[in-house]
Amino acid sequence: MSVETRLEELLKLTAPKGNKGANWTGKVEMDNLAPEVVEFINKNQQVIIEIPDLTTVKTTSESAKTIPIFFQVIDDLLVGNNVFLVGEAGTGKTYLAEEIANAISRKHTTINCNQWTSPREVIGGETIEGYKEGKLVDAWENGKMLILDEMPKLDANTAGLLNEALAKTDAVGDKSFITTGEGRKVKKHPNFCVIATGNTTGKRTSSKYGGNNKQDASLLDRFSSSYYYLEFNRVIEKSLNCLTVFNICDKIRDILIEEETGDIITLRTMKQMNKIFILEMERELGNVPKVKGGKTLKDAIESYLSVLDEDVVSVVKEKVDLKAFYNSYKNRASYLQDKKRFAKKAKK
Repeated sequence: MSVETRLEELLKLTAPKGNKGANWTGKVEMDNLAPEVVEFINKNQQVIIEIPDLTTVKTTSESAKTIPIFFQVIDDLLVGNNVFLVGEAGTGKTYLAEEIANAISRKHTTINCNQWTSPREVIGGETIEGYKEGKLVDAWENGKMLILDEMPKLDANTAGLLNEALAKTDAVGDKSFITTGEGRKVKKHPNFCVIATGNTTGKRTSSKYGGNNKQDASLLDRFSSSYYYLEFNRVIEKSLNCLTVFNICDKIRDILIEEETGDIITLRTMKQMNKIFILEMERELGNVPKVKGGKTLKDAIESYLSVLDEDVVSVVKEKVDLKAFYNSYKNRASYLQDKKRFAKKAKK
């Protein structure tokens, strides 16, 4: 006897009186079902598990793939888990989030979180130009990756607006709706996913990173099995910068860490110096008109050091021998090799 036939027999046995005739539709309230019917349903119900299509992952960034957690984060997102990337400033958290968005073919929208982030930016609200949709709603409705950059810096009340959506990233059907700032019910696009970043986990305030707030436990529970701690990734840093810039910045950073100064050279700092170095070298090669008094890599390094403690600067200059570096860093052959390397990456 088939499952359907047996279930039909059991349902007829428990149908309300007066409804067992030829006109009975077979519909009955759950509360009216006999215990043996409920037991039978529980034993024979089907559980459907959807396996993400991993063939859609495009791992085009060789540098990003050097991060051990790269594919773990992708797995989390594909099954509907929220991801939290934690690390020191400059460890490439936002860069990794954007690379992962590219790998799984997602557009992304970013909320730059701080104490002034408004509910309007999250779920939408009225402006002088009329109603403006929030970034959470935009990502939710259009299947984008939502990057919550520096999420622990959110005011706890504003952060609470994320709770409903973060609890439903794997929801389907009637449970996959959230409410916008204008009261509109919006259904979740199946490609919606979330990556939060932070210097701290949000579990407590930080003396080192001011502005990071302790977040509500219910919000942090949305990330409970998907915390990832990032360290400086030299492979990525080297791939994104000219070797001259990477090498000097890496040496200075090692000294700052060794001296326990609390200062750091981040990937962002390297990239800023790298842009100045490229401009300087292009001028050296005659590809860009020279400008009297234009900024150089030396100027960029000195600018960075100018806000550090004088004793720290003295140690850095001595151990790195910056004087010798300043007299020798304009190596055309090395720069042309880097330029060729960047050109190849751009074609991919």
